[in-house]
Amino acid sequence: MDPVITVVRPNSYVAAHTFTDKAVQQAVEAGIKSIEHGMLIGRDTLKMMKKNDVWLSTQALLDDEDRMVFPTESSTKKWLEATAGTERVYKLAKGIGVKIAFGTDAIMDPGMAAKQGKYLSKLSRWFTPYEVLKMATSDNAELMELAGPRNPYQEGPLGVIQEGAYADLIIVDGNPLENLDLVADPDKNSK
Repeated sequence: MDPVITVVRPNSYVAAHTFTDKAVQQAVEAGIKSIEHGMLIGRDTLKMMKKNDVWLSTQALLDDEDRMVFPTESSTKKWLEATAGTERVYKLAKGIGVKIAFGTDAIMDPGMAAKQGKYLSKLSRWFTPYEVLKMATSDNAELMELAGPRNPYQEGPLGVIQEGAYADLIIVDGNPLENLDLVADPDKNSK
């Protein structure tokens, strides 16, 4: 029997950490507004997400660049399936017009967290530098605002450059709109 998902969303939204069509479709039907990962979903599920204004927050994980070692063969097989789906899901989601957030699981490990710029720059395989920077700033801000009164950034706007807004501005030695790889190594390229 399939699990039953019940979502109670008082003044906020719910995200689901899931990968497959069946799980994502069930989550969308339950009212979930953000799918974390989703690397194994197809066109019909992405169309359903677009119709229901559901975000895709996936990661630019590629087996050849991000190889992970797992203790079991089944875990390694799952990793290979997910990373193989990365290329396809980004292309499909962009073509269908699904809202896409810049997401990462890397925040819990300091070494991985330091690589967030690298993961951001890898999105240039599927998006223009402008699209990538917009995704990580104002698009992500739009998703966070779904939290309503639970939004931790209520003292000022998020994702814009204006007085009173929450913003981190960096000076980069170069133009990331022309060379997104500049964000991959902030220690070298930021002032």
